[in-house]
Amino acid sequence: MKEDRLVGNAHNHDLGFMKKGMLVGVAITVLGWAGCQSGHAPSVGSHHTDIWHKAAVKFTPGIHPDSVQLEDGTYRLDAGRILLKPIVVPDHARRCDVRLNVTVTSAGDPWDKSGTLFAMADKAGREYLGRMLEGDDADSPRFAGIVREGDRLPALEWMRFITPFGVGHFSHTERADAYRPAAVAAWADSVSWQADLSSLQPWMADADTLWVGAYIDTWTAEGYALSARLDMRESELPCDWAPSHAISPLFNTTKLAHDQRPFTQLPDSALQVSFDLEHASDVDLLFLTTGHGGHAGGDEFTEQPHIVMMDGDTVDAWTPWRNDCGAFRRFNPTSGFWPSTYVLGGDTLEERVASSDLSRSNWCPGDQVKPRRIQLGHLDAGHHTLTVAVPDAQRWTEEEFNFWNLAGWLEIQAR
Repeated sequence: MKEDRLVGNAHNHDLGFMKKGMLVGVAITVLGWAGCQSGHAPSVGSHHTDIWHKAAVKFTPGIHPDSVQLEDGTYRLDAGRILLKPIVVPDHARRCDVRLNVTVTSAGDPWDKSGTLFAMADKAGREYLGRMLEGDDADSPRFAGIVREGDRLPALEWMRFITPFGVGHFSHTERADAYRPAAVAAWADSVSWQADLSSLQPWMADADTLWVGAYIDTWTAEGYALSARLDMRESELPCDWAPSHAISPLFNTTKLAHDQRPFTQLPDSALQVSFDLEHASDVDLLFLTTGHGGHAGGDEFTEQPHIVMMDGDTVDAWTPWRNDCGAFRRFNPTSGFWPSTYVLGGDTLEERVASSDLSRSNWCPGDQVKPRRIQLGHLDAGHHTLTVAVPDAQRWTEEEFNFWNLAGWLEIQAR
């Protein structure tokens, strides 16, 4: 791969003309079906896109310039920790089962790291690429880019995940074998996840070009190998029309720019985002949240209640928490251990507890983070304000780096 090739003008990489050409020459045979009341939806067949295959995501601060373009059209950004690639998917008149499959293997990074596959459409993607190439105000007092501001749209997360400790590269070392618990027959060689993106089909259909990104918060030169595949399996039913609801990215606080700061606002004030509806609609919020940092007593390891309000009224309140992290032990060969004591039958016993087993603020090392669907209700046309509060969130200090990665997008039903 030609990593030394310099990046050209981002605006020259719009692939919309390819999408329009995909439908040319497709022979469509419409079969009569007595049960079809709304007509027949034409078929273009299922579609599969291999976005990346074992692509390197690693920290390479010596890259000059900071961003390079690879032969497959991928841009390496943020010193190699972000990949960005334009892709095109065909329009489907029929409903599709849309799945994103991701596999991650450590190439030498032994730690658990935040990661995400995200996407932006058309102009928003080009604006993001241009901003990354030019180094334009990624960091500001208002955390530029995390909420909608003109053409600048927040990233729509397709899958959030946390890498396990060292899976793959360290899975067959003598040290890992020596620390392997009896309950783990063998360390895994990689970790894979699948996300159901079917609800995003209308958003994908509206875009000429999708700018798909991958980010892993690695600080090692070895980093990770990442594979990603998008599968769109078209319905075989002639009357199964594609959904027509709208998707609107609303906010994303994950650090997706080279000099953006982690999001530390919550101890001082809630996150407020405004949006406008053209028509009265039923609206749902799809919401992602993960707490990080602060050592043993920080937000990563303490339960922090969340409150979501719509126009001042509480619509959801819960405490995001994962206490099943031990289920992913076989993916974490380099996890550290903590001594733990307990009393059994009058005897005080001690055992080793792996760091990867500890409960956390809505995530586990080696698993994906699934969005929470929150019904905002039937909203009138006009201006609205969404508020996300974590009232007990702890401050970022010189010794404790507490922060939250929040993301949300609206699903607006058609009239």
